[in-house]
Amino acid sequence: MYSQNFIKKFVLIFIVVILTTQSASAISFNIFKKKQKKNNQQNTEQIITPEEKEKGKKTLSIDECVEYAINNDPNIRISANNYEVQKSRVGQAKSDYFPMLGIGSGYNYQYSNSSGYTSSSMWRSGGSGNSNGYYQLNASVNQLIWNFGRTTAGINMQKFNRESAGYDLDYSILQTVYNVKTAYFAVLAALANVDIYERSVKINTLNYERTKAMFDEGLKSRIDVVNAEVYLTDAKTQLIDAQFQYDTAMVNLKNSMFYVEQKDFLIENTENFDFLRNNYKMQTVEIGTIKKNGEDTDFEHSAVLLTSGIQKQDILKDYKFDPLIIELKEAIDTAYENRPDLKSLKMVLRAQEESLKQIKRSWTPEISASAGYNLRYMDSKSNTGFTASANLDFPMINMMDIKYRIDEGKSYLRIAQDNIDLSEKNINFEVQKYYLAMRRLEKTIPLMADKVRQTLENFELADGRYAVGLNNFIELQDAQTNYNNAQLAFVQSVFEYNVAREEFKKSMGVR
Repeated sequence: MYSQNFIKKFVLIFIVVILTTQSASAISFNIFKKKQKKNNQQNTEQIITPEEKEKGKKTLSIDECVEYAINNDPNIRISANNYEVQKSRVGQAKSDYFPMLGIGSGYNYQYSNSSGYTSSSMWRSGGSGNSNGYYQLNASVNQLIWNFGRTTAGINMQKFNRESAGYDLDYSILQTVYNVKTAYFAVLAALANVDIYERSVKINTLNYERTKAMFDEGLKSRIDVVNAEVYLTDAKTQLIDAQFQYDTAMVNLKNSMFYVEQKDFLIENTENFDFLRNNYKMQTVEIGTIKKNGEDTDFEHSAVLLTSGIQKQDILKDYKFDPLIIELKEAIDTAYENRPDLKSLKMVLRAQEESLKQIKRSWTPEISASAGYNLRYMDSKSNTGFTASANLDFPMINMMDIKYRIDEGKSYLRIAQDNIDLSEKNINFEVQKYYLAMRRLEKTIPLMADKVRQTLENFELADGRYAVGLNNFIELQDAQTNYNNAQLAFVQSVFEYNVAREEFKKSMGVR
């Protein structure tokens, strides 16, 4: 009997305490609402809207940033000019099969003098001299007929060098695309972090003002007010650091694009990085205009929404994860087929083969034909002549020199083969490494999203308990910290996935 009465009294006292706490909380929320409204009215004229700050800035997509970089990257231009150099060398090698033309003219003067004597009388006879001069014009043409494949090998060697330079150009473009995209994702991640810390500042501002209002009513202790102020200061510091990271990421993006224009620009979301607000810098969420499911919510009945509700709308809402579907074997085969640096090495091998052929044929003779025309004008008379000939010329042969040049060519050929073998092994390793990294993150991201939802629910529960006096401010702040950390980890996972995906595509030679 005694135990039943005790239980009834305990339940009655507990109900009274809860009702009293809720009534006091409602009164403190009304007081806080009036203060918040007054502060908003006072600060309205001082606020410069984000629309005004960002007015006139253009927005670039990731494809537009890539296109800009390709058009302005000096490394690409250097590779393109090197390709043109190799094209010219092909023409130079082919020129050996074109006729060689020669033409010359000049004036020739000759003077001769003769004198003599008899040996018996030692008498010197009188001398006599002759002189003549004439103008001459010569024209000739020489044509190589055949040199047993030396010139053909030289032409083929330059062709393969040209193809190698073309693949080097492709690889330079591939590298630029990768650099821009990873820098672009870094900006998106930095923006997401700014968003998280910006909202954290708003929540901590709200918590501080709410706790202070409840302290004024005698519902909270002074230590809660001090803790709320400390966490607000930390949140502001974290926001400054996040904004610095964003500015740095934007500078890195501009550097990767070789963007030297004075006018700044904004960026858009991508397919797998689409949880940021559209036109991020041009939108904000006001603390006093918080909605739930598209409807207005009264302040005094929305203690949970006034804190965590600010956070809900961007990180997971409408986020769609689209993994890259491909098998590892297919990826490796694609890499062997597409990688421009591997193709370049194969062309170098072909060029070395032709170079070795040219060295081995350096002792062979050269068959050529020539023709010439000569005009001589002397003493008002002119003489003309025409010549034609076929020639078989043997080069000067140094067998020792040829032997060691052949040995050198074979060594270069083996180096080229080893470079290909090394590249193929590295490509196989790279594809596997980035494939596994991408697949790990594909499995991690959904779990990180679940953690965001779980920590948000915990934050809402802690916020509700704090509003009715069932826990202290530290427990509330721990819940908010866990929620912020879960969001930051989710953003980092999405960033790492996009980078790993681009690394995987680059390892396959795909832009």
